[in-house]
Amino acid sequence: MASVLTHNKSNITDITFFLEECRKQGIEVLGPNINESVSDFSVNKNGCIRFGLSALKGVGEGPVEEVLEERQQRGPFASIFDLVRRLPMRAVNKKALESLAFGGAFDCFEQIHRAQYFAPTDKADTLLEHVIRYGNAYRNDKQSAQNSLFGSLDQAADIPEPLVPPCEPWPLIELLNREKEVTGIYISGHPLDDYRLELEHFITCTLDKTAQYQHKPLLQLAGMVTHATHKISKNGNGWGVFSITDYQGALEFRLFGDDYQKFKHLLAEGMVIFIKGRFQRSWRSEEELELKITEIRLLEGIGQDLTEGITLKVPVDFLSTPLIAELDAICQANKGPHKLRVELIDAGARIKVGMISTDRKVNADSQFTKALARIGIEFTLN
Repeated sequence: MASVLTHNKSNITDITFFLEECRKQGIEVLGPNINESVSDFSVNKNGCIRFGLSALKGVGEGPVEEVLEERQQRGPFASIFDLVRRLPMRAVNKKALESLAFGGAFDCFEQIHRAQYFAPTDKADTLLEHVIRYGNAYRNDKQSAQNSLFGSLDQAADIPEPLVPPCEPWPLIELLNREKEVTGIYISGHPLDDYRLELEHFITCTLDKTAQYQHKPLLQLAGMVTHATHKISKNGNGWGVFSITDYQGALEFRLFGDDYQKFKHLLAEGMVIFIKGRFQRSWRSEEELELKITEIRLLEGIGQDLTEGITLKVPVDFLSTPLIAELDAICQANKGPHKLRVELIDAGARIKVGMISTDRKVNADSQFTKALARIGIEFTLN
C-alpha cells in the first residue's frame, strides 16, 4: 500500500481512494515526521504507513535529501532549533519550513504546537522567520569562529534560542485545512470523522455517486462546505454558489430566490450540513438534470432526529455472562429516547429471534455505537 500511495501521490483522487482502502484494512497512515519520514511513503517499524516528505507541496527533493543525509549521519533532530543549526541554508528556506509545519512534520517536537510556528515573536512576524534568522546567525558565527585565529568553535553556542510565543492551538478544522494545503488530503483526521454514524445510516450515497441516483425520488446527502460565494444579481436578489465535500467526492450547487434566503445562514465554509433534494429537468435544457435542494440542516443532530430505535445483532454462540453484564452497563450509561431491540442469531440453524425491550430505551448516538463496536456487537439503526 505504501508503494501504491507513492505511485499515485500526484493524483489526489487516487490518493484519497487508497487512503480509505487503508482505513478499511486497518492500516494506519501517519502524517509526515521530520525524524521518521523518508522521501516517499514508507512503512515504519510499527507497521504503519508514514507520509513521505517529498509529497508535501513546497518541499523539494533538495531539502529532503539534506534532511535524510544529516539524519543518517548524526541522528534525529532534537528540536526545530537543532534542525536549523544542523542543516545548510539551502535546505531550511521559509517555504520548505512552512510546508513541513503545516503538514505536521514538526509535531514530534512536542514542546511546540503548529499554531506557534506562525505566531509573532519580538523580532519577527512568525516564529519560523525568527528560527530561520537564528539558524543563519548561528552558522555564520560558527563559520567566523572557524576562520578566526583566536575564535572558539563553541562561540556560536552563545546565541540564545528564540523564545516560543504563547498562543492557542488551531481549531481542528483550521489545522486540517492547513494540512490539506500542503498534502492535498486530510491526514490527522477529517472534519466528518465525528459524523460517521450519520454518514453510514442516513445518507443515500456519497457525493461522487450522486449521478447514479438521478432517478430516485429523494436523495439525502451530507458534506462539509468547502467553498461559499454569495452574490447579488442585477435585479438586487441574492444568490450563491456552494461546494461541499465528503470522504469520496465533491458536489457544487447553486441556490436562488427563496431557497437561497432560507438556507444561506448554513452555507459558510467549514459548516457540516445535511441536504435533502431530488433531480429534476434543468431550466437550461430539457435533456439535462439538476439537483433541486429542498432542505438543508446541520448534520449534527440528524441521527437523533431520524433514529427511532436500534437493533443489536448478537450471535448466540457469542453470548456469555460477562458480555451480558457489559452490554447492560453500556445501556445503563446511555439512556435516551430510542427503542432498543435485540436480535439473537443462530447462523447454523438459520434462526433469528427478535426481542424488544419495553422498559428500556437508549441514546443511539456515536458514543453508544462506539461502545457496542468495542465489545463486538453489530447493530442497525431503525
